[in-house]
Parts: sequence; C-alpha cells; structure tokens
Amino acid sequence: MRRLVLTAALLTVLSAPLSAPGWADFDAGSAAYDRGDYTTAFREFLSSAEQGDADAQFGLGIMYEFGEGVSQDYGEAARWYREAAEQGLAEAQFGLAFMYTDGSGVPQDYGEAARWYRMAAEQGDANAQYALALMYTNGAGVPQDYGEARRWYRMAAEQGLAEAQSSLGLIYDNGTGVPQDYGEAARWYRMAAEQGLAEAQNSLGFMYDNGSGVRQDYGEAARWYRKAAEQGDVYAQYNLALMYIDGTGVPQDYGEAARWYRMAAEQGDADAQFSLALMYDNGYGVPQDYGEAARWYREAAERGNADAQNNLGLMSELGEGVPQDYGEAARWYLKAAEQGEADAQNNLALMYTNGTGVPQDYGEATRWYRMAAEQGEANAQFNLALMYANGYGVPQDYGEAARWYREAADQGDADAQYNLALMYEDGYGVRQDYGEAARWYREAAEQGDADAQYNLALIYDNGTGVRQDYGEAVRWYLRAAEQSHARAQNNLGVMYGRGEGVPRDPVLAHMWSNLAASTLPPGEDRDMAVENRDFVAEQLSPSELVRAQQMARNWRPGLSEMGETASSSSLSEPPGPARELVQNIQEALAALGYDPGPADGAPGPQTREAIRAFQADLELPVTGEVSKELLLLARISEAVLTAEEEGDFEGTSENWYATGSGFVVSPAGYALTNYHVVEGCGEIRLPTGVSVAHVASDPQTDLALLKIPGEFPDSASFRAGRGIRAGDDVVAIGFPLQGILTSDPSVTTGTISALAGPGDDRRMLQMTAPIQPGNSGGPLLDMSGNVVGVVVSKLDALEIAELTGDIPQNVNFAVHASLARIFLDAHNIEYNIAPSTETPPAAEIAASARKFTVLIECWE
Repeated sequence: MRRLVLTAALLTVLSAPLSAPGWADFDAGSAAYDRGDYTTAFREFLSSAEQGDADAQFGLGIMYEFGEGVSQDYGEAARWYREAAEQGLAEAQFGLAFMYTDGSGVPQDYGEAARWYRMAAEQGDANAQYALALMYTNGAGVPQDYGEARRWYRMAAEQGLAEAQSSLGLIYDNGTGVPQDYGEAARWYRMAAEQGLAEAQNSLGFMYDNGSGVRQDYGEAARWYRKAAEQGDVYAQYNLALMYIDGTGVPQDYGEAARWYRMAAEQGDADAQFSLALMYDNGYGVPQDYGEAARWYREAAERGNADAQNNLGLMSELGEGVPQDYGEAARWYLKAAEQGEADAQNNLALMYTNGTGVPQDYGEATRWYRMAAEQGEANAQFNLALMYANGYGVPQDYGEAARWYREAADQGDADAQYNLALMYEDGYGVRQDYGEAARWYREAAEQGDADAQYNLALIYDNGTGVRQDYGEAVRWYLRAAEQSHARAQNNLGVMYGRGEGVPRDPVLAHMWSNLAASTLPPGEDRDMAVENRDFVAEQLSPSELVRAQQMARNWRPGLSEMGETASSSSLSEPPGPARELVQNIQEALAALGYDPGPADGAPGPQTREAIRAFQADLELPVTGEVSKELLLLARISEAVLTAEEEGDFEGTSENWYATGSGFVVSPAGYALTNYHVVEGCGEIRLPTGVSVAHVASDPQTDLALLKIPGEFPDSASFRAGRGIRAGDDVVAIGFPLQGILTSDPSVTTGTISALAGPGDDRRMLQMTAPIQPGNSGGPLLDMSGNVVGVVVSKLDALEIAELTGDIPQNVNFAVHASLARIFLDAHNIEYNIAPSTETPPAAEIAASARKFTVLIECWE
C-alpha cells in the first residue's frame, strides 16, 4: 500500500501546470517517468531538484526509495523528501514521516514521524490524517488520545479513505473514547465495505450476524463474510465456515465449512486449525482421519490454542492419529492446563492419579482437579470428591466429598448424583436423610443409571424416606432389569411372584429370577435367585415352564416394556415350537439311540429329557429346549453315525476328537486360541496335516499360544486407541462344527452387549454374535477388522446351566483383547495394532479375516 500511495502522490504532482523555473526539466522528467525511462527521468528530476523544485525533489525521493533508475538508497530518499517537505509539500512530508516510522534512511523516531504526519495532515492529506490517527490510537510519538485519534480518523474518512472509515467504525463499535454506538459503527463499516475493504466487510457481516446496529440478518451476514473471505480475509473465512456449520444464512454444509476452515487454517489461524482438526476427528465434511486431525491440532497447539493442546494430549493418550505416548499426552495437557483449560486440568489430574505419563502423585492430582473443579468442570468436581472420600492426596473428609459431589450433581452428573444419594442414605458427610437420598437417586435414575434405579426401587419397596409404593418399586426395578441389572431382575421376579405392584404372574417371576441366576456371581445373591426361580418352577405347569424359559432365551436388554412384560403370561397358549419341528427332532434322537418317546410332535417330559441327554453328550448348554439348531445337530450326528456304521470313516489308532478355531497374530506364525481347545491334546494339527507346536497356555484367561510353521504376511491386527464400547457392532470368525457343517470359516455378526462376563468378570466381553462349538479361539473383530477379543463358546456353560436351569442363547462371550495382548507381551511375541478408522462392509472384513483364521484340530 505504501508504494501505491506515494506513486499516486507523484502522479498528482506530475499533472500540475508548469509555471516556475526548472519546470521544463521537471516536465521532461515526468514524461520520461511515465514511459518507464527512469534514467532520463532521474536526470531531469535532478536538474530541477537542484534548482529547488519541491515536486522534483519529491520525485527523486520516490526513485531512490524504490530503486528506479538509481540504486535503492533510503538515506538519499529521506534527504530529498526532507528538501521537499521543508518547502511544505504534503506528499513529501508524508513520505518523510513514513521513513521515520519504519526507520528507513533515518533513525526510527515516532515523535519525528508524528510531527511530519501532522504537517501533511493539516494540509488535508488523507493518508497522513489516517497515519496520525493511528499514532494517537497507539500512543506512538504522541500521548495516547482516543479523542484526537477519532478527530483525525473522521477527517480522513470524510475524504473517503476506506481504512479510516473502517477504523472509525471500530471506535464506535468498541466505545473507545466515545459512547458505544453500533449504528454509527455499522454506518462507517458499510462505507468502507462498499469500497471493497475486506476487514470492513467482515466487520459489517459480524454486525448483521449479531444484530448490532442493524437488523439481524444471517443472509446479509453471510454475503459480507463471503466478500471478505474471497479476498483472503482470515477472520471472514472462519466466520463463514461457522455459518455453514450452523446452517445460518446459508444451507448447512459441513463440506463447505471444512473448505473455509482450511483456507483460514492455511493462513495460520489457530482457531480455524482447531476447528478443521475437529472436522477430521469426527468425520464432519471430510473423511474421518485421525492423522489429519492430529496434524491440525498440532498446528493450533503450537500457536497456543489451549483446546487444541488438550485434544492433542487426548490423541496421544489414546494413540489416535499419533503413536500412543503418555508422556506426550501429559506434556500437552500441562500446556493447556497452565492456560486454565479445565478439561486439560482434569485430564492431567487423571494422569497423576493413575501414574500414566507422569509419576503417580495424588497431591498433584488433587491440585489440578481443584483448579478445574473451581471453574465448574463437573468431571473434575466428581473426581475431587472421590479424592476427599478416599483420602487420596488430601485428608479424608466426607463433608468436602459431599460438597463437591453436590457441585457436580447440580450440573447433572449422574455418578455424582448417585454417590451423593449414597452419602445421604448412610449419613456420611451430611445428615442422614432418606428423602434427600431418594431425590438424588431419582435424578441419576432418570438419566439411566441402573444402580440408582435399583436403589430407588428398594427405597419404594421398603418405604424408606418415601411412602411405600410397590408400583413405583416395580417401575424402577424394571428399568434397571432392562439394563441387565441382575439384582433388580431377581427382585422384579419376587414382585411378580408375590403380586406386589403388578398382577401375580409366576411365568414372569420365573423368567426374571432365571435371568438373574444366570448372571449373578457365586454367592448369597445368586443362591437367592436360584431359590426363587426353583420355588416358582414348582408352581408352573410344563407348558408354562417352557414358556418362561423361552421368554428368558428371547429376552434382550432394553427391548421389553412394562406393559408387554406384564401381559406376556396372559396369552391363552404360548406359541411354542411347531409340531413338525418337534416330531423331526424326536425321530432324529430316536435314530441316535435316545428315547424321546413317541414321535407325536408334543414336547413332553420324555422328549425334553432326551434332548438334555443329547446336549450333555455334545457338551452344549443343557436346556431341554426345542430349536431348529437342535434339529440340525441331531441330523448331523445321525449322518456321522450312519457313515461310521457303513465304513465311510477309516478307523485308525489315532482320531481327532475336537476342533476349534485360532488366528495368526504374528508374521512368524504365532497364533492364539483358547486353552480349552488344546487342553489334553496328544497332537495339534491343521487340516492339511501340518503339526502345530503348543508354546504356552494360561488357563486363568483360557488362552493358548501356538506356533505354526511358515511365514504369515496376513496376520491379524489388534484394535489401537479407544477400546470397544457396549453397543458397538462386531464380527465373529471361526470353524463351528467342523467336518459337519462346512470347511469354510463361518461369519456371524452382532453387538457388544456388556463389557463384562458372568459375575462382572472384566476379563470377558459379552456379545450377541451367534456362535457354536468350534468357534472357540476364533477372533472377534470390530467393524474395521481389528481384533477386540478371543471368542469363547464353551465358558464352562454347563456349570452355569446347572446353577440356573437355563441360559439365554443370545449371551456369548469373548476374552478381552487387552488380556490377549498382555499374554503375548509376557511371551515376547510381536503383534500388530491398527487404528479403527475405516468401516468396510462385513463381507470385506470376513474376506480379510479368512487369511489369518485357522482351524485347529486336537488329536488323541
């Protein structure tokens, strides 16, 4: 802009009429300058300048400043500007002032700059008036004086200088030295914006965006933002992106938002870099890409953006987009925490609590929790309460614990609400108050906290602190039971058995007690559930017992509503298995030597006893229930028996007596399977006859490590970063009923239904993917094809069946991948991990998994 201003001033001078001595030389010089003949121009200007012509002196100053026709020389430029300035030429006074501002050709001296700007400004030079106003605004060379600044801005603005108009708008916008006046601000912004000044266009867009000084109009806001953004204004690019995010003034379009964020981010705007990183992190408007997210978080973090520093710390902690590195995570959390970012303070405190990335230090943890808690961060308030409740890093103080639980509870934190209710119920840190306990249990219960729902139900059941109300008790027991809360299921069974709060219904009583008995850990609670179930079973007819067990098998968390459940037993006759199916099973079992009674299609006691005997022989859960799967197994067994009798199977001194699945975890040929798959094997083989070495076992986790000869480039990868969550989809791969069904691996899909197995066993995952004998040891994959577990189809199911009399068929389990990795680490086996970012179709996952999933044969 400096060159344009001075060149414009020179052209003004060159167009002046010729009258004084030396003008002939100046006229010749100006003509030469116009045609680009700087050598001639310089010679003619010099001739006139030496005769004292101010315009020629100013022309020489320009030529020296920009090196036109002569070597660039700021000192000579300043000398000739001064010659002309001392004769009163405003353009030269402005040029000399600018050189004092920059320290070009003269020592930098804001006082001298202001003095020469004032001389030019008082002659009406708009650029000098604007420059002098800037010096009063900043207190450079003159005392800071917003009134004087406004006066000079207005003089330049009234001459149409866009920069001055925009600055005057800013003064009224902020109320700097004048009463704040958004209307005046918008008026001056508009004048500059209509001249195309980008910063004024952005400011005017902001006024329309917020309805300041103008009627709020998102469309107008977007229009002005766009004008500025297209000129490269970084703030306008960011603001326009925000409008596309929210769909205000423009159609909501995350792709457009990401495009404008990127333009601003590439200019170094930290807020835009952070926002673009968020888009990549969540896959909004761009493909989800943790690597790109981390890259942009880092750009913003290195510019001091605290939110980006916190998020980069989180990615380092989880290993998303960057290698997992707790030290790096703690470093970035600390940077953000020191800027007062509450989430980062809480995250850093968690690292000190657990000793990840930093030495474990409860005192430091408490210090950072407190900083975040005092800013109102609910998670930190809850964590600080835990520290006081347990005496970690601070003296144990139940009163302080209750105070911080309340702070978090008032913000809606369900865990804090539940813990605060416990404190009121037990009188820890607060006066015992069952009414307050019930109030806080209800707050947490209404957010879906199953323990709070159960405790609230108990309160209504017993009338503790509230009026006894069995109907309310049943309502809350049911909500907890629908989340697989076993004790709630048992108590709900009791309510149905007694007819308290609901009509008496032994079928539903049996179903709920049965579900509780199948999942409670050994102990008093499970003994009670088994006792309740068996007590109710004595009151049921055979058909009612079948129906109750069928309802338990078909039950899914969260699917039944109270009305549906309550009406289940009012059906005149359960649908039951089809007569033809029962008859076919009876015929197949009879052919196998069992005694199901007459093939009459009625599933009577004799038929159920034959089914139980068959299931026990195949080491299946002993249920006595009819199903299509049971018929298939019976027919397969019948076909095998026939083949043996007809000599189709060759007898040898050695036979395989069991099969399972496994998967390769290392290119060197190391593979994982279940311990129970290879337990007691005389030899382990692949179907090709290749012998497999048994390297190590861990019966506690039901894992075994095998070594297969050869190289395996297509080995499995374990899921990196954030662990699998309840509700996530999964794929199970394995070889069920090998040699009977198919030689190809079977693929089934389902979801993770719980992050623990029976008895709240955190070593296990619970899933809905159907599995059969032979699936044991196969991989359980997430929807990116990465391993999250090792399938366990056996899991001592017979023991559970004996305790419960039944087990829901949709409940299957896998050993958690974290245990598998610990097992491999313990034996120095290298394995791959990969981020779960892509979501190919299940068919593609299966195709890849077939390359590393193997059939394991156990030979006597």
